[in-house]
Amino acid sequence: MELQELQTNAKTNERFKSGDNLEILNLQDENYQYLYSDGNAVHLLQPESFETIEMSADACEGGDRALSFLEDGMPIAVSFLTTPEHGRKPYTFKLPPNHTFTVASVTERGGQAAKGTVFKNATLENGANVQVPEFVNAGDKIILDLETMKYMKRDLAK
Repeated sequence: MELQELQTNAKTNERFKSGDNLEILNLQDENYQYLYSDGNAVHLLQPESFETIEMSADACEGGDRALSFLEDGMPIAVSFLTTPEHGRKPYTFKLPPNHTFTVASVTERGGQAAKGTVFKNATLENGANVQVPEFVNAGDKIILDLETMKYMKRDLAK
């Protein structure tokens, strides 16, 4: 059986005998919304019950890079781990696969002639920096793939 460590994602192979007992743990995802960060604490809201929880920023899947893309009201998936010893506790959280952001400013490139898509630096309203195609301007809404932290397309919906 291939097993994966939840915290480090390290994988290992184990063999079990037919008489071996295993403890079954329950890991369940629930939808929350990002409220704000306070030092190393991230505060999240359950939108149906209005319950708030506080989690360590270290529990973010994607690390510091993903944390820089957090934005007010962003949907967040929180994984709750249920164990016999500790009961039900929030374990990790992750950002959605993609999200719409507003571009606050862009750094224009010099008049270079280049083949293919030319990218430039953009700063989002939440302060994060990304590479965007040359046709993106300040004030545009763009959709980013948050797993790769890359530009996907402009959000043309108003």
